[in-house]
Amino acid sequence: MEIMRYLKILKVSLSLFPLYIYGQGWEEVRSIDLAQNPSSYTVDYQGNIFLGFEDGKLLKYSAEGQVLENFSLSNYSSITSIDVQNNLKPFLFYFDNQRITILDRFSSVPKNYLLSDLDLEIGMAACPAPDGDFWIIENNPQRLKKIDPLLQTTVLEVQIQVGDSIKRIQAYQNILIIGSEEGMKILDQFGGVIQDLEINGFIDFQIDKGRLYCISNEEVIEINPYKGTVKKALANPSKNNALLKSNDLFLSLENKRITYYQLTE
Repeated sequence: MEIMRYLKILKVSLSLFPLYIYGQGWEEVRSIDLAQNPSSYTVDYQGNIFLGFEDGKLLKYSAEGQVLENFSLSNYSSITSIDVQNNLKPFLFYFDNQRITILDRFSSVPKNYLLSDLDLEIGMAACPAPDGDFWIIENNPQRLKKIDPLLQTTVLEVQIQVGDSIKRIQAYQNILIIGSEEGMKILDQFGGVIQDLEINGFIDFQIDKGRLYCISNEEVIEINPYKGTVKKALANPSKNNALLKSNDLFLSLENKRITYYQLTE
């Protein structure tokens, strides 16, 4: 497959890539105060912002920062991760409760899946697969599993080593990306490792309009996942905090605030 051939080009640590536009600066556009710091966050393809919190609440903001939807269930723990590639059915993973919840337009009764019902011990991270299955990383020993939630069966299982701190796992077309403190692993649809990318100070990654953004505490590196090439790298204005791209702006999540930045020449 073309994407597999191109991704194999990425054989050098991302920290060694040249920094193309460090001459650009950041200009703060606006900010929004939050009641608490989010425990998880993501952005959909329309630029809408989804924030999950320790009390189990999920808020959906427009790209401009207006609250559009909210969701919460009693007795739920902190939302560990959010996946909104299907933004009508947000996928929520709760590590403490070992539960997956899939919403339906924030209105209907959500579907809940206990990992114990899916023949899993302790799930460290989870995300939806394009075919409706779940990708789940199980701990002790670490294994990557692909689960059919309807049949409650494991359809694929491979050994994997990703460390103890997984930042995000996300399926994108025919690849699976896992981000941890050590950096990123890019896998094929069968769980085979295509690339193992070491990134100093890795914080998170985001896919936006076919581009893969790697965020570390020093820089934001934009990669074309199809060609395995770096388009540009930016100094990270947020340093040790989350940074998201929403349309043409970058969002820093820190100190109970969303701060919007735009690049300046």
